[in-house]
Amino acid sequence: MSNADLLIAEAAKSPQHEAWITRQLIAQRRPSEILADLRRAIDPAKLIAEAGGDGPAGLTVACLVMFALPFVLLGWVLPS
Repeated sequence: MSNADLLIAEAAKSPQHEAWITRQLIAQRRPSEILADLRRAIDPAKLIAEAGGDGPAGLTVACLVMFALPFVLLGWVLPS
């Protein structure tokens, strides 16, 4: 597939994608640069799935929640 075909496929995903790609093209960015930015971008759905999963990211989130939980509960139960 050519860069143009890949950009068209990305733009078809959502109106927000289409608007962002259009702004990049109007700013005279090269299609290869736009595609590189899209490859580096973090997909929020994937990030949420990682944080809730069984891997290292999920374990880190669980540890942070369990560490903060006593402080939150004590602040709520024993207000100053």
